[in-house]
Amino acid sequence: MARNDPSSDDLAMLGDLLDLADVRRHEPTTAVTAEILRRLEQMLGCDGVALNVTDARDFTSEYVQEVESGRETVAGRPADGVDDGGGVEVVHRYWWSLPGNFVELRGEPLVATVRSWFGQRRWAEHPTQREFFHAEDILAFGYPLGRGRAVRVVAPRLTGEPFGEREVTMCRLLLPALREMLVAVATGVEQDAPALTARQREIVELVATGLTNKEIAHALGISVGTVRAHLDQIYARLGVSSRTAAVAAAAAGGPRPGAETVSAGG
Repeated sequence: MARNDPSSDDLAMLGDLLDLADVRRHEPTTAVTAEILRRLEQMLGCDGVALNVTDARDFTSEYVQEVESGRETVAGRPADGVDDGGGVEVVHRYWWSLPGNFVELRGEPLVATVRSWFGQRRWAEHPTQREFFHAEDILAFGYPLGRGRAVRVVAPRLTGEPFGEREVTMCRLLLPALREMLVAVATGVEQDAPALTARQREIVELVATGLTNKEIAHALGISVGTVRAHLDQIYARLGVSSRTAAVAAAAAGGPRPGAETVSAGG
């Protein structure tokens, strides 16, 4: 049976996602949105998550970024001439009957699932399900850009139970917080990142005091995994391979060229 209420682990995941989405701490980059998609896939228990920009006037895709089983599979402007077996054509034909596309009609951010709109039998018989999606349920949330364009996150669940109130509630809580980061990257306003973001500088300062990853996670209200991910990014940006070298390089004001990086432990 599906859980309806967020658990303590869910709340921790929400905290991590809110941290990643904070543009004051993280520059909008595809690396950040890829990590957001990975966390969403884990939180929602779905089979991949896609971030895209679509134009409903001619059904073109301006940007696609996908994560499946934790691995990024696509990022950037989709290639022309992809053979979809004709499946996309049926999606276009029934576009306005799918609840995830109501973001353009209503002109406001929203969260929706297919199975909250269609019953099991009706969805099984729907042409887009029979010819293209082949999913038990699809959760989508998005942000209108105007003139028929929208930024959308799409998460299919191929088998098992449909999405419940738990998943919908968590996405509704995240909806306003994710907007600036997702829209900035998906619409192509990604900027060159500085040596370290505000959050990364904060972590380096705590590393300098001798705190472990677990202690840093507790101090910042994030998970140990998120601390490790930040440290890996810090090492890569500074061109170092240890905590001590990261502190020294950050204090010196920039990266050290020519050094290999390693995954952060501790």
